[in-house]
Amino acid sequence: MSGSSGAQRRARRIARWIAPSVVAATIGCALAAVVDGARYVDGAARIGIAAGFGFALGAPIALAVALTVRAAVAAWQPRALIGRLTDADGAAPRLAGWLVGGAIGLGLVGAVTNQAVLGLARFTAWKPRTIRVVLPVIEIVAVAAIAIVTVPIAVGCGRAFAALVERRRRRGAPVGLSPRRIFTTVALVVAAAVIALWWIAVRPLTRHLAIDGGEFVAVALAALIAVHLGWPRLPRRALAGAAGVIAALLLGAALWARLASPTTLLGLWGGDGFGGFAIDTLVDVRAVRAAIPPSTYRPVTRPGGQPRDVILLTIDTFRPDRLAAYGGTVPTPGLTQIARRGMVFDLALAPSNVTRRSLPAIATGVAATRVRGRVAGWALRLDPRHITLAERLRAGGYATLGVFCCENFWSRTRPTGLEAGFTDLVIERDATKQVQLLGDRLATRGPDAPPLYAWLHFIELHEWAGGDPDMRPEKRRLYDEQLTRIDAAVVALDAALAKLPPERQPIVIITGDHSEALGDHGQPFHSSDLYDSQLQVPLIIAGPGIATGHVNEVVSLLDLAPTILELGGFVAPTHPTFDGRSLLDLLTGARGADVERGRAYAAMIVDRFMRTGRHALVRGRWKLIRTAGGRDELYDLIADPRELGDRATKAPAELARMQRELEAQLERDRASPFGR
Repeated sequence: MSGSSGAQRRARRIARWIAPSVVAATIGCALAAVVDGARYVDGAARIGIAAGFGFALGAPIALAVALTVRAAVAAWQPRALIGRLTDADGAAPRLAGWLVGGAIGLGLVGAVTNQAVLGLARFTAWKPRTIRVVLPVIEIVAVAAIAIVTVPIAVGCGRAFAALVERRRRRGAPVGLSPRRIFTTVALVVAAAVIALWWIAVRPLTRHLAIDGGEFVAVALAALIAVHLGWPRLPRRALAGAAGVIAALLLGAALWARLASPTTLLGLWGGDGFGGFAIDTLVDVRAVRAAIPPSTYRPVTRPGGQPRDVILLTIDTFRPDRLAAYGGTVPTPGLTQIARRGMVFDLALAPSNVTRRSLPAIATGVAATRVRGRVAGWALRLDPRHITLAERLRAGGYATLGVFCCENFWSRTRPTGLEAGFTDLVIERDATKQVQLLGDRLATRGPDAPPLYAWLHFIELHEWAGGDPDMRPEKRRLYDEQLTRIDAAVVALDAALAKLPPERQPIVIITGDHSEALGDHGQPFHSSDLYDSQLQVPLIIAGPGIATGHVNEVVSLLDLAPTILELGGFVAPTHPTFDGRSLLDLLTGARGADVERGRAYAAMIVDRFMRTGRHALVRGRWKLIRTAGGRDELYDLIADPRELGDRATKAPAELARMQRELEAQLERDRASPFGR
């Protein structure tokens, strides 16, 4: 009996010790979750659901932090440690010395880490895997070296403070340097340093970001500290009961949304704030999305339409003016041969100047400004409510094949949404092997096989410079050399297609996700401006029923999704589902090109890598670029294809017309891509 009662007493002591942290974590995270939800979410029910998921993720973490800190305090016994560093008259010069030495050491560690990251980024062209291996080694060596240096600094500072205290003792003056004064001074200095660092260094780098959870953490931490400090004077039982009720309500709201309202859940996933982050962490949103039946997005059959096999090849960092088919000097016989059999678009613009924005826009048919998602690494994880072109075609009876270069953009284990709809998904980095794999798949398809939609993406051209911004002519030739290697894969693709019977000859679409500046407008690569040197890509479409020749009408890669749907025998939806227009009438020769009908829209989207946003609109021969701060540039693309002379002040009537069109486009951007 005594053993049993002793165990019960120990259990009660443990429960009493844990109770303050449990209540503090519950109250603090509940308050933080509600504040976060109220800021980022509309509607009481949606606020409650977002707060429920925020609480479900935050409360266990807050509890673990609180218990860890309290356990560390109990183990280290800082009061006793401070007492050993404090003299009989209350002065603590040795404590002050160790704090100064520690602060210097931490500052040196931060500086070394900062410079190591910058150096590795330049040296490796920002290769995360390499940095992940090398950076810890640098930090371990640096910390060891800094520790060796800072120990004598701490000891020396302690001796200097002790000498100062001793002189004051001899004069009979107050010795000062009590632990309370030392820690108060340190707290004020640290607070001032953090505030200065935030305003001078951090805020300019992060003001363009939605830092999910920042306010949540601040509110939860403040409440956590307040409840712990005030615990002896608080009504404990009432507070514990209230915490239990609040936890049950919030967790109940989250559970109800997961089981009964998947649409609400998916909508909250794409929002800013800690609630959306929590849903992303706790819920397999792709599994929720997969429960939606394909019949809800099956495309409508077009009267008289006949399904055709379609192969889409996108080439990363693909600039047109180097190709022979566009008058360039680089011999590219594979691309030239396909271009001769089909339609070449002289001015096709990508939806954005960076892969993570262009590829999702191409895959969904939605303008980059309306694609919802979260930046993850270099990619964009699509809002699960988006429906890709592959999903639509698959629901319409197509077999779908994706052969892609890059695990970080297409992956079944870490999905971004770009893989959605592909029944056969292969990750292969080598373009030649990609084509060989596609050829094998095509060769084994029987006469009764369903129509095929295949998408290939080549990465080799993106890596032409190795991150070196040197744009001397001999360096730019590396781009051309890589281009000839890519063309060899296109030659192999053309050879594989030539083996197919006439009735299975596919429509072939070759384009890029964005272009490459190669020194134009002072930029070596891409993702820095919206001039055509970063937006204009080749667009070659060939196959049965496709007319031949060049099209001088401006088009957008947003036009690909509706065009492919119509080539597949379906009706292409319009805005707000799609933002492009079908090019089928141009491809079949049903109408001729008309420069004034041409239209394209592109944007730079602010995110963790892009610090300023820009918009570009082309209508006919005129192009308007709205840069950061609302400054507008106007170019006549026929008279000035390299965009060297801003016409904004010389053509006021055209400027006003283009500004009205851009404002109308920005208004269209506000429409939800999900139809509500």
